[in-house]
Amino acid sequence: MATAFGVATGGAEYDGRVPDRAPPADGHTVVTVDGIGPGVIAAYAPNGSKVYEADEHNYYHDVDPAPRFGETTVTYVASHAALPRYCESDDQCRKSQVMRLNVTTGEREELWARYATPSGSNNIHDVDFVNDTHLVVAEISHPDGVYVVNVSANEVVWRWNASEHYDPETDGGEYPGDWTHMNDVEYLHDRGLVMASPRNMDSVIFIRPGEGVVENLTLGGDGDHRTLYEAHNPDFIPRERGGPAVVVADSENDRIVEYERVDDAWERSWLWRDGRVQWPRDADRLPNGNTLVTDTH
Repeated sequence: MATAFGVATGGAEYDGRVPDRAPPADGHTVVTVDGIGPGVIAAYAPNGSKVYEADEHNYYHDVDPAPRFGETTVTYVASHAALPRYCESDDQCRKSQVMRLNVTTGEREELWARYATPSGSNNIHDVDFVNDTHLVVAEISHPDGVYVVNVSANEVVWRWNASEHYDPETDGGEYPGDWTHMNDVEYLHDRGLVMASPRNMDSVIFIRPGEGVVENLTLGGDGDHRTLYEAHNPDFIPRERGGPAVVVADSENDRIVEYERVDDAWERSWLWRDGRVQWPRDADRLPNGNTLVTDTH
């Protein structure tokens, strides 16, 4: 997973050739790694030099720019094993943390944390700001869903469970383990909607708090692998930036794909792949129209 403050130059189409060198950029790039071995978060300056690295967590998940805290500041989600007593358990416990990081000074602050007994994959993969005191959270495994937490009071004020919309016996992965693999969430301030990514349902969904999934906005569907196949990290592009559209790392299809909303339907408007990308995990649309891609393998 990656995020960038700076941009490079280029057009919307890609002809398959790999440039000899990376085009100039005017900002930092931050990358997180989880999976095999210790997790890592690293930040790179425009000249490619590493300006920050940390690996104290077992897993680092999504990272996003946080301009509300400063130009070179990000928020990220990380998790690590904790003593079972914190989960009131005799077995396992995991602590998930939402962190603020200034990549140039190294200053860090914990914004919110929760302890939970691991089930399936890691419990929290992504958060997004609703406002200064509330976060919307993607719960990757049981209880699968998304919720809004008031971090100042450590209180969940709204929750949507995937079981309200999906059938555990027929949809997605193995229930109650890695069932939905809810890996990403984004709060669309101008629409009052929550966009979420249940990977194992091969779709991007839009939830209206208090009402549920807006059916006619759903992109893809369980088993519709021509549209999306276990995709990750959709980013919503608003109208003022050329949308409405969604850019998605279509992982099992080994491609990055963009769908534009046209006449109340989703139409594929851009696709990128080459002979080397294997299971891309994130794709961020940069301000100048280029797309920053994070590949897994």
